[in-house]
Formats: sequence, C-alpha cells, structure tokens
Amino acid sequence: MRSDSGRIEGALPRPPPETDAAQESRGAWLLALGVSLIYVSTWGLLSSHGTYQSYYETTLLADESTNAIAWIGTAEALLLILGGVVTGPIYDAGYAREMLWVGSLLTVLGVMMLSLSTEYYQIMLAQGVVGIGSGIVYPPSITLVAATFGSKYRGLAVSFATCGTAIGGIMFPIVLDRLLPSLGFAWATRVLGLMTLAGLFMGLALILPRIPETKSESATAARRRLVDLGALTEPVFVVMCLGVFFLWIAYWVPFFLIPTYAEFGLGASSSLAFCLLVVANASGIPGRFLAVLVIPYVGNAGGMVAFGGLSAVVIFGWAAVHNTAGFIAWSVALGLVLAPLAVFQPTIVPQLTPRGGAVGTRMGMSLASAGLGVLVGVPASTALINTETGEFWKMQVFIGTCMVVGTLLLAFVWWRLWRPGVHA
Repeated sequence: MRSDSGRIEGALPRPPPETDAAQESRGAWLLALGVSLIYVSTWGLLSSHGTYQSYYETTLLADESTNAIAWIGTAEALLLILGGVVTGPIYDAGYAREMLWVGSLLTVLGVMMLSLSTEYYQIMLAQGVVGIGSGIVYPPSITLVAATFGSKYRGLAVSFATCGTAIGGIMFPIVLDRLLPSLGFAWATRVLGLMTLAGLFMGLALILPRIPETKSESATAARRRLVDLGALTEPVFVVMCLGVFFLWIAYWVPFFLIPTYAEFGLGASSSLAFCLLVVANASGIPGRFLAVLVIPYVGNAGGMVAFGGLSAVVIFGWAAVHNTAGFIAWSVALGLVLAPLAVFQPTIVPQLTPRGGAVGTRMGMSLASAGLGVLVGVPASTALINTETGEFWKMQVFIGTCMVVGTLLLAFVWWRLWRPGVHA
C-alpha cells in the first residue's frame, strides 16, 4: 500500500514533490484546468455520441440496424479507453509531452475525416481515429493531475478536471442539433472539429509548461512495461479491475441510448431527445463534485461503492419511466449518480500502487478493464432492445445487474482499503 501522504512513486514525468503549498499553487490548478479542456475534447466528444447515434439511425445510416450503428461508438470508446494500456508505460518512461501532441493531432484529424464520411465503413474508420487520438492524449493528462495533487486535494482536482466530460457533453450535442438542419452533416462536424482543435490546444498551452523536460533513471527503467505482472498477484487490484469491468459494461450505455429511447420508446421529437442527452451530461457536473463531499467520510473506494449502488437503483428505475416528464427527471438523476464513478476510478489506482511502482502502467491496466466492459456492454445492450416495438426492459435489467455486480466487487476493495492510514 502507499503512504498516507498520497505520494506516487515511479510515475514520471511528474511535478515537484507534493506539499500543501504546492497543492494550492496556481500552477497546479492551471494544470487541472488544462486537463479539463482535454476532457472536453475527448470524453466530452464521446459523451455526445448519442446525438450521432440518433442521427445515423434516422438519416445518414438509416439502412443499418441499431446494433450495427452502436458498434461505431463502441469502437471509438474502446480505443479511447484501451489507449491507457499502451500510454501508461510510455508515460512512466517520461514521454507525456510527446503523447499529448500526437494524441491531439490524431483526434482533430479523426473529426475532420468524419466530416468527409458518408459510408458506414468510412464513419467507423474516422471515429476510430478519434478514439485512438483521444486514447493517447487523455491518460497522461489525468495521470499528471493524480501525480500532482496529494490525498487532501486529489479528489477535488480530479473532479474539476473530469468536468470537461460533462461540459463537452453539453456543448457538442447542442451545436450538432442547431447546425445539422442548416449546415448539414459535413459542415456541422467540421465546426465540432474546430471546437475540438481549440479545446485541445488551449489545454496543451496550460499543461506543457508544467511537464519536466528531463527523464529520470526510474523513468528509463519503466520502459516497455505494458503490464505490471506484480499487480496480477495482488487480490485487491485484480478485484478492483473486475469491478471496473462490470461497472463499465453499464456506464456508457445510457449516454449512447438516451436519444434512441426518447424517440423510439417515448415518441419524443429528435430535438427533445438531443436535449435529454444534454440534461444528463449537465447534471454530471454537480455529480462529480458530490464525489468530493463523500471522500473524507468513506474514502475513494467507499465513494465508488456508494455511487455504484445508487447508479444501479437509478438504472433499474429506468424500466418504470414511461413518459417524457419522468424521463427528464430520470436523466438528471442518472448524471448525478453515474458521473462520480469516473472521478473515483483514477483516484483509487494510486492507492493500489506500491512505493516504487509505475502508476501509469497500473492506470492503463484498470482502463483496459473498463474498455473491455464497454466492448461487452454497448453491443450486448443494443442487441437486447427492439426499436420497432419500443421494448427496452431487457437492456435495462442487464446493465442494472452488471452495475450491482461491479459495486459488490468494489465493496471488497473498500473493505481492504478502509483502515487507518490507508484511505485517501
């Protein structure tokens, strides 16, 4: 286990050693702001995929099935999340700066390629490039935040940084909804590409000056470590990865299918369906800061258990929603309880990294677990729905059950970590 101070050993490049003054410094919070802008243009872009999913189903790819279209978003999400497997050890080797540049350029390139796409395979390839680029740029950015802030401020800093997901999930669907009718798919997507470009490069301007140029001997020793085999012998870490796998089977499904459910399950208009996705993403902002409030009382793992349980209740409650007003209230509740899970995951990994370990590699392993969950969750869920009859209950029960299983596994991790001097 790691020390009370929350100090992370072996994660390089990293800012100067932690002190309370350093945590409160303007530079540290500017770093967190830069990472938030990165999240706007990566996870925020992915959070708006429900808008694309609905548009593909009704217009651009109307001849394709819902399940086939869902694979587009699944591939993007999988590549984005699994990027941590490769980028973790590269981060530990001291190449955060290079990854941030390459990932940003690929992300923008992918969005611009999407604006030129008209066929299914072209859209799949373009959004795949977006996923690859985002998967390169975001892991080093959030790991820098986790490495910069100690136990006292880490939860707040990660909450602030990951709010970019919700902000992007608000901005991008609104822009698409307003521009698609007037500009068409190609130019509306190019506008999103320019927004992505602006967000990424403003983020880089804040992050890059705060990354050391030099690489230490420990960073050199960390090269080519895609998997920390020692972590596989630690029951707590393995159970944490399994818990994350089951949680992420369910995590992205509602965000992908809210517009689809609104249109095909409730008969709502496409504009209202887009607005409901915005509502769910917007409520994720206060939801992330709720995470900060519970950490002092139950720790990071305890918070993940609490919000995982609440998420399961809300997801099972989805089956009882049969009107638009109820679905609006449900979307608010979903964002409030589901968004904190993304805050807790990166804050738990450093707790399970021993002194001298490579936190970037272990972060990548946990992200791989999440990515595999997305690979299973979205296609399986879309295969369980019937848009012609408006039948969604099988999907709702499936993801709710997975959320329960993941929460129970994380409860074991909480039990092992919640002891004096361990929780952080």
